[in-house]
Amino acid sequence: MLPTAKCSSGVQMLTLLLEIIKMTGMRFCGLVYAVLYGYLVLFAVAQITDPSEVSALVAVMCRLIDPMNHLGHWNEGDPCLSNWTGVLCFDRVDETDGYLHVQNLHLLNMNLSGILAPELGQLSRLRIL
Repeated sequence: MLPTAKCSSGVQMLTLLLEIIKMTGMRFCGLVYAVLYGYLVLFAVAQITDPSEVSALVAVMCRLIDPMNHLGHWNEGDPCLSNWTGVLCFDRVDETDGYLHVQNLHLLNMNLSGILAPELGQLSRLRIL
């Protein structure tokens, strides 16, 4: 029986592939194909928001006063994949860097106050604030 663990990193993917190769008796050529295929799959499904943009959004949240807790889940999951309130992202990964990017940041009518963090400038593809 082959392992069915979900891989969350390249190291885990490689470890899983090596276990499959050991269990199935695959030869070296098969190993090369398996590793290449594994990384192809990893890059094809590894859609995450640019880490600098995640840091910028968290910095923005930390500087704002949010009495209605509209931004309460901004520290859970990925901004683009978890649909953070007010955060809209481009619907596909940028081909130049492989990340999702924040396109719009809608903070109107949320009863927020405070100071906008200077890290907002890290949202390099932001179109609407």
